[in-house]
Amino acid sequence: MTLIVRERVSSQVQRYLRDKIIQGELQEGMRLIEADIAAELNVSRTPVREALVLLQSKDLVRALDGGGYEVRDFRRELIDILDVRVALESHAVRKAAARADEGLIKRLSSICTSMEALSAKAIDKRARLNREFHETLVGAAGNPRLVGIVNDYQEYFSAAQKLFDPDYITRTQREHREIVAALAQHDGDEAARLVAAHIAGAGAIIAGEGLDAPVGESSKAGGSER
Repeated sequence: MTLIVRERVSSQVQRYLRDKIIQGELQEGMRLIEADIAAELNVSRTPVREALVLLQSKDLVRALDGGGYEVRDFRRELIDILDVRVALESHAVRKAAARADEGLIKRLSSICTSMEALSAKAIDKRARLNREFHETLVGAAGNPRLVGIVNDYQEYFSAAQKLFDPDYITRTQREHREIVAALAQHDGDEAARLVAAHIAGAGAIIAGEGLDAPVGESSKAGGSER
């Protein structure tokens, strides 16, 4: 039995349920019953009810006409978050490019090497390294508030890693290297273009649309971002 302790109980219940949804343990259409959740966590129904209201405000669950809640389509939420990340991370890497030093390039390159050494089945390790890569990119902009906003969105994407096949994994690794190369050249516009295309590519996979062209020189020749 999981026992909820520390800070506000409703916040902890909300985080517990949110993580279950993000990790795919609570899937779209599953009904969330207050009494069952309260019994599992050994809390009263009041903080569970408050937590479900909070999750509804984040579009992770929906209220049912007959009472109660069910899990929403998490892919839609991921796509919306990726749209926000395109804007935030593109802005961040433009600033980071002007500040990029040898230490940053070495750190990002090291993360790339670690990711490339993983097998396709190493989902958790890849998710952790991918998050580290993007957090490092954004952190290099030197704006702590921006880091906090982007980091809050990053945690939503552990579940998304399960959707990526080996070909797409190889592609994202190449994209990471291209982003690092642009930063090493202090080319903020190119770094922003690559980051935007990189994130948009993940959105296409999550939406089930597939990918229409590789990122890098071939997409650059087309003269537009996706």
